[in-house]
Amino acid sequence: MNTQFFANEKVNTGRQPELDLFKALAVFGMIVVHVFLDLGKKVMPSLLDDYMTVFFGAPIFMICMGIGMCYMRNQSPSSYMLRGFGLLTIGQFLNILRNCIPNLIAYWITGKQFFIANSFLILQSDILTFAGLAFMLIALFRILRLKTGAILGIGVVMNMAALILWHTVTLPTSYMANQLLGFLIITKAESYFPLLCYFVFVAFGFFIGEYYPRIKDKHALANRVMAICFPVSGAYYVCRFTFEMSWLPELGTDMQYNMQPGPDAIANCIFTLAFLALLYRITERIGDRMPKIVYHMSANINSYYCISYLLILPIQTILIALTGRVLPGVILPILYSLFVTAACYFIIEWNNKYWHIHFASLRGKKLIIFTVTVWVLTVAIAAYSYPRIEEYANIWNEYLLP
Repeated sequence: MNTQFFANEKVNTGRQPELDLFKALAVFGMIVVHVFLDLGKKVMPSLLDDYMTVFFGAPIFMICMGIGMCYMRNQSPSSYMLRGFGLLTIGQFLNILRNCIPNLIAYWITGKQFFIANSFLILQSDILTFAGLAFMLIALFRILRLKTGAILGIGVVMNMAALILWHTVTLPTSYMANQLLGFLIITKAESYFPLLCYFVFVAFGFFIGEYYPRIKDKHALANRVMAICFPVSGAYYVCRFTFEMSWLPELGTDMQYNMQPGPDAIANCIFTLAFLALLYRITERIGDRMPKIVYHMSANINSYYCISYLLILPIQTILIALTGRVLPGVILPILYSLFVTAACYFIIEWNNKYWHIHFASLRGKKLIIFTVTVWVLTVAIAAYSYPRIEEYANIWNEYLLP
């Protein structure tokens, strides 16, 4: 270990303002992108759609999640496993509320295929589903007593394997088979965050997280990281944008974003590390003047994700059912993004003060009943929707949006 920057013991514990700012920026960006994708797809600015998500997207959440794993009080394999299964269950509960119930109601009223097709998104490799699988995989690696460097190496191999499989494997003809396989690799179904493609980011964060509490000179280390990582990642992306690489998906496409193939993933990790160092320098200057909303977003990142989606996708269903279209223009999606962000804040605060509805607070019979209900509904809805669909909605056909 470099003794110039790192101590042998943990000296950098407690709140990390740069991580809070990192997550807050990611949360707000996520809300804006989701509003444009689901309520204004045709008008999303190309800068945001094609380029910004290359550098600032889901990998940020996953790297932060990997770092956060090393700050958990209980880091036993069983704790990671339970956390993973809990995230899987919450993800399915969110799918029921945001995708299934609104679309099934609209289908029963209108009989339109769009709605039954979108209700089948009860099965999808969404980010919460991915996070659950990633926690469970980390639990397995903990049982095997693998070091963080070995876990990172496995993450890189998994990512490269996903790229090789995309070039070499013939996918099943069954959409259901593709959907289930899509939790692991890119398929023709809704394989948004496959485990093999994206685990490298969690592994990278987990690797960083081992050293983060031991940083004794963050100022000097941040300068060194920026001096090395910004030029390296910048040079790579200049080449990537300039030269055609036929063995990689085109940069900025859905395929490239969903796959994060090999060198793109590594460059993204390097860029993210440099950006995190830059945010440290910014928070160093801001000091105690950091806006409270930053800490609020960081501390409630899962709540912002779930609540924001409940304010977006059901609205999409209602708009299409009533008008046949989503929000027109650019101004309305921008204004609605600001509304969703503010609404999430007030809903979270109201819940903390009055309702006290938290998945983590469920215990005993209540937890068992909730978990069983979610998974039984998942199977029942999938079994009901699947045979009634003529064309399946997924990322590859823009969810059949009109």
